[in-house]
Amino acid sequence: MERITEEQLTQLVRFVQARIPDAASLQGEDARRTAYALRIAAYRQIAAVRHHRASPPAQAAETEVSATASWNLLVALAEIWRDHPDFPADAAVETFEFDCESPLSP
Repeated sequence: MERITEEQLTQLVRFVQARIPDAASLQGEDARRTAYALRIAAYRQIAAVRHHRASPPAQAAETEVSATASWNLLVALAEIWRDHPDFPADAAVETFEFDCESPLSP
């Protein structure tokens, strides 16, 4: 997580939040539910990454796996709009591999 700069986080957050439509402006229950679900998922991932970054060093080890997984999910959400001209490729390039033998270790 230390490789991710604050600028990369900000770019990705802005991009994802700007792509998810306001549910109230959508027609149809399914479209509104989809927008709500995407927004909740994005906010959850953003919160986990920001929580990890704000954690004291002694607590960082406890939050790193969650933050790493959340970053990967946030990147995956952004990749829905990979063809968009504003896609933050520099930010989205930072993803992390998990060890198949020990997936809970960063």
